[in-house]
Parts: sequence; C-alpha cells; structure tokens
Amino acid sequence: MDIIQAPKKNVIFDATILSSLMGCARFTDIRFNHRLVALKGKSNSLEVGSLIHKVFEVFYKHRIDGFPASVCIGNALTAGQLFVMGCPTCSNHVADTPPSCGHDAEEYPGMQNTPEHSQRFTVGWRFALETCEAYFAHYKNDSWIPLAAEWVKGDVIYQDDEIRVMWKAKFDLTIDHEQLGIMSMDHKTFKQNRDKTTLSNQFSGHCVLLKARQVMVNKIGLQTTKKIPERLTRELVHFSAARIHEWQSEIVPYYAYKYIQFKESGYWPPNYTHCDNVFGACPYKQVCEGDPDMREEILRNNYQLAPVWDPRNKEVE
Repeated sequence: MDIIQAPKKNVIFDATILSSLMGCARFTDIRFNHRLVALKGKSNSLEVGSLIHKVFEVFYKHRIDGFPASVCIGNALTAGQLFVMGCPTCSNHVADTPPSCGHDAEEYPGMQNTPEHSQRFTVGWRFALETCEAYFAHYKNDSWIPLAAEWVKGDVIYQDDEIRVMWKAKFDLTIDHEQLGIMSMDHKTFKQNRDKTTLSNQFSGHCVLLKARQVMVNKIGLQTTKKIPERLTRELVHFSAARIHEWQSEIVPYYAYKYIQFKESGYWPPNYTHCDNVFGACPYKQVCEGDPDMREEILRNNYQLAPVWDPRNKEVE
C-alpha cells in the first residue's frame, strides 16, 4: 500500500516577525494577523530612521549607477526633503493603484511626528539631514564597492518532512569589501549608543542568505552633544559557523512549529515579560491591561488598519 504523505506546511519568516514571535505571540497576532497599529502613527525615532534610510538609499543607488559623488549627494538630500514634506501624489493616491508620480505607494508620505528642530528627547528632521551631509563628508574615501541598496531576498533556509521555512530579508546595503568579501551593511540610527551583538535574528538571516559570516553595522548617532567622529562609527559583527547552523537548524524551526501551533489553534498567548523595554512600552499594552470583553473596543478605538506586512517596510528591530 502506498503511503500518502501530507503536504509540507509553509512558513514565511523575516526578522521582524520572528523577533515579535519570540517576544509575545499576542503582539504578533495583533500586528501581523490583524494588521493593527496605533492611530498616532510612527514614533519620532522610526520616522527619523526612515528618513535617513531613504537618503542613504538614493545616495547608494546613484553610486551604484556610476554618478559623480556630488550628484549622488544632491539627489539624496533632495529625496530627504521630499520625504519630510511629503509628495502630494503619494499621499493622495487611490489605494491599490500605483501613484502617477512614479514613486512606490506611500514612499513619500511626509513626516507627522517629527519637528523641524530637535527638542529635548525629540530629534528634528533638519538635524537628521545635517547628519546625512556630515556622513557623506566623513566617509568620502570609502574604498569598498556598493552592490545593491534596499533590496529584498528570500530563500528556503529549513525544511523537514513536515514544514518548509522561507526566510525573507531586506538589505539596506550589500557591499564587496576588498578584505572581507561580500556582506550586508545595515544602517542603524540611535539616540543612545548600544553595542550590537550576534544575538540578532536580522543579522543571522543576512549571513545565511548571503553565505557570509559577518555584518557591517553602520551606526548613525543622533546625539546633539557629541561630535561627528563619535556619532558616525562602523562595527563589524562576526558569527561562527556553529552559531549560524544552530540558528538555522534549531531556533528557526522551533519557532516555525510554534507559529503553526498558534495559527491552527487560534490562541496567541501574551508574554507579560515584554510589556516594557528600553524603547518604551509595548504599543498594545493597554489591550492586555483591559478586561477580555473590552479588548475589541480598545482595539477599535485606538488602532487603525496597516498595510499587509512586507519585509520592504522598515521597522527597526
């Protein structure tokens, strides 16, 4: 008798979804299954980070295309200004149709929670653009070759008799370094300096997809009290082959099975140890604090529907 084997269950992960699942299943359910985000929009930190990523994206794409440095910088800063003010066509186009301006949908929506000038703990967009200008001057003698900017790659990184896991990642920049070879360079903006470690799903995924053993972290500090050499640094994060193998063959499949379990049962349990962290309170903290029969109303009154999650969307891990 022939044994009919059940088809494999497919799971698509990126670093944001996996890290969210590791932190709290309820968070994962609300953010990615129900696609609900706070009505107030992106935080100042996320807006400024997105602004700097857009400037760097345009700069490095022009470098890859062979334009002179002055043209790359000029076009990058112009894109930054448009990101701040917003493209009228982008912000007013009809949903599910491409804007007539040629930009991606909502590529230049305008900044809602970022003032022009910095105010205590809030970073101003003018200071962010000045930091970009300083960055271009500080690293004008870079010798490595940029290969691709803001691109998405996906590949199956694990499978067994029951499941298949595809990992998708967005690379800020991939470079060809004369000593270290091809690797990911990841732009990280911050207000307080923190060393990056190998305990990063994002960086592990980058290494697996590029078959590399290191990631270059391009740190952009936004402290108004520090000088440029202190705010603009780069850190090489190394991984051992054994650590990468453990992440790919044990950690990722474990959470893939948990993800399937939560999805099939319909129960996404909360993890109350992740309600507050160094970046502030969980955006859904008030949902968990509410009585069970009030949670739908809390969600309806305080959150709005977000686009379907895509790794091309930029959220700091």
